[in-house]
Amino acid sequence: MSKPLFWPGKRYFYAIGNTSAVSLARDVPPEKDINLLLLGCGDPRNVLFTLFCEPDTATRKLDFTCVDFEPAVLARNVLLLSLIIDKKPTEHLFDIFFHLYLEEDPLALLVSQCEVLFHASTTLKHWRESSYGSTLRMSSQHTLIELRWHWDQYAKMHTLPKTELQMIIKNFRAGVAEYQVQNKEKMSTSARSAGPLMIQGVKSLSECFDNFWRYGTTYSSGPHRSSATLLNPSFVYTQSGVGCFVHYGTDPVVPFHLAPIFGNSNSTLSQADIMKGIHVQFQDWCTAFNKYHEQGLCIVRVFFSDAIFGAQALQICKRSGVMETRIPVCQWRTELITLDKEEYKHAPLVFDVVDTSNLDDHLGLINILVAAIPLLRGSGDGVLYLESLLTFSPDGNAPKDFAKHFYADLIVMSVLFCLCPVDYITGYSSRGNVHELIAHEERRRGSTGLQQYHQATTWRSLSTNPPMVDSWQLGTFLYDLYHSLFEEEDSQTFWQKHSVNPHPAVQQSSLAHYSRESFVLLLRFIRDKLQILREEWIAVLDRFFSLHTSDTSMKMDTLRFHDLCGLLYYYGVYTVDVYRMVKMPCVGPFKAWSQVPPLVRVFLTVPREKLQILSRGTPTLEAGMQGPRMCNLFSSIHAAFGTLSTIGTPANPKVYFEEDRTGFQGTKPLIVSFVMPAMLLTGFGPNYDPPESISISLHVNSNQANTVNYAQALGPYLEIYSAQLLDKEKVLVLPEQPLPSSIYTTAMVPSVPGSIGSQSPIKANFSEESDLIESFSTKIEVEDELAKSTLQSAGNVVVKQIFFNVAQLELGGRTQNVIFPFPVTVMNHRLRIARKSLWIEVIVPLRKPFSQEGVVDPFPIVARSLMPWSIHRLNLECLPVLDLKNRKLHQWLGPHVAAAFSKREIKTRKKKDVDSLMFVKDSISSIIMHSAGIQPQGSSLQHIFALRDKATNNCDTVIFIDRLRFDLSSHTIVCDGFVLPMNVQRLKKMAKDFGRLVPKMQNISLEPGEITSWKQLLPVLVERCRTWTHLESCQYAVEGCIPLTTEMETIPLCACGEGKDVQRMHNVALWKPLAKYCTRFALSPLFGVSYLETIGRTDRRCCICRAKAGFTCPKCKKDRYCGQACQKKDWKRHKVVHHEAFEK
Repeated sequence: MSKPLFWPGKRYFYAIGNTSAVSLARDVPPEKDINLLLLGCGDPRNVLFTLFCEPDTATRKLDFTCVDFEPAVLARNVLLLSLIIDKKPTEHLFDIFFHLYLEEDPLALLVSQCEVLFHASTTLKHWRESSYGSTLRMSSQHTLIELRWHWDQYAKMHTLPKTELQMIIKNFRAGVAEYQVQNKEKMSTSARSAGPLMIQGVKSLSECFDNFWRYGTTYSSGPHRSSATLLNPSFVYTQSGVGCFVHYGTDPVVPFHLAPIFGNSNSTLSQADIMKGIHVQFQDWCTAFNKYHEQGLCIVRVFFSDAIFGAQALQICKRSGVMETRIPVCQWRTELITLDKEEYKHAPLVFDVVDTSNLDDHLGLINILVAAIPLLRGSGDGVLYLESLLTFSPDGNAPKDFAKHFYADLIVMSVLFCLCPVDYITGYSSRGNVHELIAHEERRRGSTGLQQYHQATTWRSLSTNPPMVDSWQLGTFLYDLYHSLFEEEDSQTFWQKHSVNPHPAVQQSSLAHYSRESFVLLLRFIRDKLQILREEWIAVLDRFFSLHTSDTSMKMDTLRFHDLCGLLYYYGVYTVDVYRMVKMPCVGPFKAWSQVPPLVRVFLTVPREKLQILSRGTPTLEAGMQGPRMCNLFSSIHAAFGTLSTIGTPANPKVYFEEDRTGFQGTKPLIVSFVMPAMLLTGFGPNYDPPESISISLHVNSNQANTVNYAQALGPYLEIYSAQLLDKEKVLVLPEQPLPSSIYTTAMVPSVPGSIGSQSPIKANFSEESDLIESFSTKIEVEDELAKSTLQSAGNVVVKQIFFNVAQLELGGRTQNVIFPFPVTVMNHRLRIARKSLWIEVIVPLRKPFSQEGVVDPFPIVARSLMPWSIHRLNLECLPVLDLKNRKLHQWLGPHVAAAFSKREIKTRKKKDVDSLMFVKDSISSIIMHSAGIQPQGSSLQHIFALRDKATNNCDTVIFIDRLRFDLSSHTIVCDGFVLPMNVQRLKKMAKDFGRLVPKMQNISLEPGEITSWKQLLPVLVERCRTWTHLESCQYAVEGCIPLTTEMETIPLCACGEGKDVQRMHNVALWKPLAKYCTRFALSPLFGVSYLETIGRTDRRCCICRAKAGFTCPKCKKDRYCGQACQKKDWKRHKVVHHEAFEK
């Protein structure tokens, strides 16, 4: 198991999402059918909102595969969606899904619907033929069985014997009461759903949260609250058992978008006001889903599985067509994943969009990427969404914490994963998270432990073939990565790294995401993704193990060496020499076997009473085998409650497992299994113990947190339980076959033909330390006759940059484009030329973030799909309009727009340095502020803007803005308007009408060169919101470039959208004559990337306690203090450090 096994303690039920809904189709071209994979899907908010965001005229199909390890989540989702399909009253649907306690009518509807679902789900065939089966699909038999069981419990709960029902209700209420105590000092995180209006919403939303946990409903009126007393059974039954396992942070308000509710209100909002707005949104979502169901344009597949296990099963099916796997459904269960053959004749196995929710927090970023990327569509068409909510940042800098999740350089890991981090590459994001930065800053002042900070990132698959890498360099990099992942297992290393402020690190040590299996699966992924030849891969791992053997700094790693080697063999990644040894003796547990295989699976039965010690925590568990001279640990274990029986014969042993359905609330023992090398159990080897002296054990992992919590009770080895290997009542050993290995690449990646000659695959060149990629290189064999002649006669090879990652070579009148995986700086290229052998090698360094070098077009568009690469799409018509008459508008909109700038950009602007992106952001901010009438505050609204070049005073672009809208899921605002690009001919045609506009125009003065950036940006702003289709005669296709031009007094846009979707312009007399030349566009702020640089102005803080500084030392004029107490505390140090100032 790539994720280490944790004892779950109290497993919380995440019945309702903890972030507001987003459209998962926001980065896919509007004409394209979409396959979407939701790993850790949670509630259906993103499915519903994605459909709501589709245009009314949309005809594309959306196919969602929703994977979750909690069947209760899926059972509730299907229950809700089936009710929507049946067009039941949405007020009852809302109560059924979001309320802990129900009135009689909603409960009666829930029960009757569950009975319908129960009878419709007797078999998969019966389900497919039901009225729900065309839209709601089951990925597997075990999914249907689990959901059916839950629906049956929901329907029957209130008919249980009185004493049993009263006990359930009593225990549930006790759980709720416990949460009320826990939440007494906490505030709801629902304020983040208000985005830029978070501060305005904190008080009201905290009251909503308190009332929800006090009454179990969102009702604001007494009569409804008093009559909603019937326990909602859909919150009672989970994998954890029967009772109240609902997460204490659950809040029905969170999934919805609260910015328009607060932003368009002039008064303080009551709970009734907030819920009224939420019910309108919920109604709209339900209507959209019903429409898609009736049109047959939507499929929602539900798949009960752990996210990683489910993704691995889909990978196997994609690779080999095999539906029956050896992968368990999830931890603590024993069913193996078997996909439904009928369903997966047509179900997608390659996805345009993969959303991973915030699984990074729970499963680890590397584990998620290894599982998800093989299912993502390649060639630049796939989009991957990553999120995290939790952060342990010892320095308090959560925004920068994200890049550390890779344990290595972000760009190197991106290259190995064949993914592009969109925000990192462009240096901006169209998604606002300023409110998260503010909230994090406030929270961290009072906390040093686990905190929340919502970080969402967008990644795209590479549009090129994967690069080649040097075996030695890759082996070195992989060992350094291995070292970074596991070095803190050694306590000495841990305390050296965290000698200052160790408390957060101790806490974080208990949340380890990676095992040796994680690393083995990463190796297999890299080998297959980069298509590394067999001989080269062996060289990579030989280098890895040479470093592993030489490095003596990781003492604890020796205990896990056989865990690593066994898993390498199990997954067909690499075979260490010891596995090629001669036949092993059939002794001990293998006495009756005809031969001993390299690998075995060991089963250990752990008495339930031995697990009592774990009830007060959530430690990581691992298995062990030890003898007088040996000790080995194995971290990839599987566990479930039940009883194990032997079947078969001594020579061919098999086991039968009877699972305890009541799990953690049951009475049966825990069965732990793991894979290990058989030779360790034979005594056949130097310093190997004989089988009769070997014991098998279950341990708590010896990280720092567990050592503190368990060493006194469990002893120095943190052993929970052990049994002798030959104790057949407690230990069983079975042969284990390795998994089918991926086929090694046996042929070189073919050359790419070109007009100059064939191009070899791109090579990624590491730094001397093998920790960074410094450059890319490729060789072109010159084959064109004219190019040959020019090269041999000492002709020059000209190299220029035409895109972020594209260099163009020119030789003898021939040009050839070279596409690199990542942005490069072509102006700093090097050439190696062989004029006799007729080849050219071009070497280009990677472009550094924020560098002005190598930026040809900061606003790219994917030419073949006309999809903005870095700015998300919008359906403007579904976005609420901002009330510009609101009296409180200036309180939040101005600060929100201003916060789009990073600290670096603020300094750049102050120094008047050149930064084309900063210039554009500045102009966008000015347009938004004038459109809203808040620059200066109280000024009149401006609707017409002339983009005027400061150097020439010329204007060839006019912008009309009549509405500002809330960009709901991106937590910002967007200008809904129209752009009029002009050339001399057009200006002559409309001179009279245009002249009438001039007095109404607000000039936006553009810095030198900024007009070029605007002409590059305009096609993106048009494409992100277009509702029309490009013509076959589109100039983009004819000319082969977007934009068409960047020159002054020329038109950068194609004519396909002119005069379309501009009906509002006809309502304004001055605008109407010009409407036929205009194209609708959507303009919004471009925000800094918080994991790359500091966003906004940082408060000046006290150098002692980091509170807000009240003054600066008058002598040194550098150190700041919050008050005299801190200044006095710092006096001795301060006087020594700044002695020169005092001597003066």
